Amino acid sequence: MKRFLSILPLCAALLALSCTAPASKTTIEFWTLQLSPTFNEYFYSLIAAYEKEHPEVHIRWVDVPYDAAIQKLLSSAVAGNAPDVVNLSADFLAKFNGMNAFADLSAAVSKSGQHFLPNALDLCSFNGKLVALPWYLNTYVVLYNKELIRTAGFSEKEIPATFRELIPFIREYKRRTGKFAFFWNIGKDSYLPMMLGSENIPMTDAAMTKAVFNSTEGDSTISEWVRLYKEGCLQSESVIKPGSTIVEAYQSGQVAMIFTGPVFLKRIKSNAPSIYERTGVAPAVVGKSGKHELAAMSLSVLTSSSHQAEAADFALFVTNGDNQLAFSKLTTTFPSVTEALRDSFFSSDDSSVTSKARRMGAEQLPNAGWLRTYLLHPNFDRLRDAFDEAIQRTCLKDVPVHESLDKAADEWNTILNER
Repeated sequence: MKRFLSILPLCAALLALSCTAPASKTTIEFWTLQLSPTFNEYFYSLIAAYEKEHPEVHIRWVDVPYDAAIQKLLSSAVAGNAPDVVNLSADFLAKFNGMNAFADLSAAVSKSGQHFLPNALDLCSFNGKLVALPWYLNTYVVLYNKELIRTAGFSEKEIPATFRELIPFIREYKRRTGKFAFFWNIGKDSYLPMMLGSENIPMTDAAMTKAVFNSTEGDSTISEWVRLYKEGCLQSESVIKPGSTIVEAYQSGQVAMIFTGPVFLKRIKSNAPSIYERTGVAPAVVGKSGKHELAAMSLSVLTSSSHQAEAADFALFVTNGDNQLAFSKLTTTFPSVTEALRDSFFSSDDSSVTSKARRMGAEQLPNAGWLRTYLLHPNFDRLRDAFDEAIQRTCLKDVPVHESLDKAADEWNTILNER
């Protein structure tokens, strides 16, 4: 009953925006991912401003739960009532591009004169086709508990900058304190592919027809993290829990450091203010390449839309400099257009950890990009699951690393070569 009552305000808000538009107007249905009710005021104002400039257009905003988005989009497409504009994580673009579900927005962007960051555009481009507009971005930093680091006998200058430095740091912290230095998913929602990419260790061959993560170098590098787990230097949750557990482990004081986006500082401040007050920030941990991953939310126009031109125009409005800057100020995310990123908001420092993380993230943003190249494959989710299961097998069932990786590589080869 409590859960039912809690969704009534959301239902009412969505109903207000989904009323039938006058017959004389073009209706554009716009889906976002889990942004209501937190950002209702922002979207109500944004939509009102657009409709004022375009009185012939009505925007119907629908917000959907993140975990249900893919199935809901597929179901709506089958039923013939898909949205005109949809917000997806860039991770999922390859899947829908493989279905030719998204319109090419290259001409619309060129005509608009809107300048997106090149690395953000790369995440939305497939074989010269721009299947989405990059929207809000996130990049990585290290958040650390200054008190826990100091109590363990480390200085803040000793916060690891590379994965090679991180492994002995984790082990030494455990030796000194008996506690965990770092939380990072290696099994479920594994970050190991991101680490491999940063270390210039490929997951597949260049043609993406064969898995190669079970190479000698891949096996050796992955084995180091499995060894940390088996030595008791990583929590069991890092193998079995989803990625969201990262922030939970830090804000509860279970670990001294996490590797995540500045966007989560707002949650930590709200849920664990005492931990937030003790939080410091350091640059992203990187491998040999010096690169870390860029996470992007995007907006796509569906090919099934009867109003593709109007839908593209609205998507460009949502992602313009002014609107992205306003959204970034609410979310601790980063804009994908150069105009907004140049604003002093991303270089100012009021001495808070949030402003420091924001400035650091903005400085690092141009050096971020795809590290998990398998995300370019339409069946990336099956590839991801096969790899995650391989790590879980070796951690939980004592299957040798090489044996587990070889099995996963065979599964990848089958998937990669499916027509």
